[in-house]
Amino acid sequence: MVLDFRSWLLDNIRNDCKKWTNDRLWLEVARNVWADTSLPVIKHILDGGALLLATDERRDWFISYALTRFYDLRKPRPILPIFSLKSLFPAHFVLQKENMENIRNMLKIAYKDYMFWYVGRSDTLMADLCMGKGNGLFWVLNEGVRQSFALRENDEFLDYKLLEMLQLFEKALYASVLGKVVLE
Repeated sequence: MVLDFRSWLLDNIRNDCKKWTNDRLWLEVARNVWADTSLPVIKHILDGGALLLATDERRDWFISYALTRFYDLRKPRPILPIFSLKSLFPAHFVLQKENMENIRNMLKIAYKDYMFWYVGRSDTLMADLCMGKGNGLFWVLNEGVRQSFALRENDEFLDYKLLEMLQLFEKALYASVLGKVVLE
């Protein structure tokens, strides 16, 4: 049975997502914002675009974890164009304001069509680079940024919520790729 995306999302949040003690319905309540920020990115990937994942420094772990999930060869599913932005640069490369335009130019050359997936604080150079492009998937801490999903950095369950959102995004993306949901 094929469901519309928002019905599928609600069912999956209710069945799969944890109910954290201090914020029992956090994702269910915010599901429309989550859907509004995720749907364009899922459509972008389905249309052949790439997704470049980046974080602030405190959430570097998220990149490795997410890519390990998407590139798990034990799962019989398509490999999707999701890459680490940091892996495109040498280890000694430091993101500086004066390099931003060169980086944007390099990305235009290297990727026909790309979006950023940024997780972290909005007051970093990485956030400026990623959110400066406009559309993308932005899970931003501490302040609402237009077209982003806002989280609180001081939330004791933040890491768990990021993992939960990743799991839901992964599941939604593959359900869409495999035609199990109808996108709006």
